[in-house]
Amino acid sequence: MMKKEEFFEMIEERVKTEFPEYELRRSEVTRSGNTVKTSLVVRDPHNDVAPSLRLDDYWEEYQHLENTESASSAEDRIVERIVKCITQAFQATGVNDIAKKAMDAISNWRSYVQCSLVIRDGNDRFLEDKPFMPFLDMAKVYYITVDNLVDGHVSRITITNDHMASMGCTLDEMDAAAMDNALKENPAEVRSMSEVLAEMMGLSEEEFTARYGAQELPMYVVSNQSKCDGASVIMFKSVLEQICDTMKTNAFYMLPSSRHECICIPAGLGRDVALLKNMVHEVNATQVPPEDLLSENVYYYERGQELRICEVEQNATDTCADEEAVVEIA
Repeated sequence: MMKKEEFFEMIEERVKTEFPEYELRRSEVTRSGNTVKTSLVVRDPHNDVAPSLRLDDYWEEYQHLENTESASSAEDRIVERIVKCITQAFQATGVNDIAKKAMDAISNWRSYVQCSLVIRDGNDRFLEDKPFMPFLDMAKVYYITVDNLVDGHVSRITITNDHMASMGCTLDEMDAAAMDNALKENPAEVRSMSEVLAEMMGLSEEEFTARYGAQELPMYVVSNQSKCDGASVIMFKSVLEQICDTMKTNAFYMLPSSRHECICIPAGLGRDVALLKNMVHEVNATQVPPEDLLSENVYYYERGQELRICEVEQNATDTCADEEAVVEIA
């Protein structure tokens, strides 16, 4: 079986063969959770912006493909996707389009900037060069999406302190624009767990219930329509009220599943905060990639109040944080 470094070298060699006119270099990128990943930067000497290919992601896909097809077939499939990506970026749309789209998005940042939530504890290396705002025990970071940069690939520029300086704005101004943009193109979704499981299995919710004899599970998944960085919707009080309406409850507990979604439980069904917090810890430790971790805490919301961190106290099973843990929600 090919090793990871051998896979990276194979990708570089085949990309260089396909595109001898472009410059290639590897780059170590720190993602959320202080995880360091390897990217392959492909640069056209006539272009100011270069696409960065996530080699670690392709490596994971290659390992998955190897379980179902030959190694050579898996290699060819991965390389075919990479070649298509580079071709679309540099050739299909014209040599300057990739740079123009990216630079236009940065210049018109007020229309493009978005925000997402990441874990704050132990995430110092990722956050050190980026503007961010605390939200409860998490951090709100900012990015600009460059739509349709490459067909089938969502491309984004994570805002650094240098970017913000060149944009000529304050953190408050950027935050206000990001919060204003957040739900316009990517609104929140609140769905029952049975609906989510049925979709994963390719069934209608009625078929799922009939086949497994399951009543609607008293758990709900909260995300956005794209299912990417969907946990960010919990920053909006309108979304928290939407969750209450959907679950037909006036209060609920929220478990951060990952950066992309949260799970909500009506307050009357889950009063053991210690147990809920242990569930979050177990899932984080065994199921969530480090770059997708969001929090180790459980949250509580009641209509008309603010989202709070629930604290586990000795001899108490249903306590929430003091007022210091409360934040204003847009």
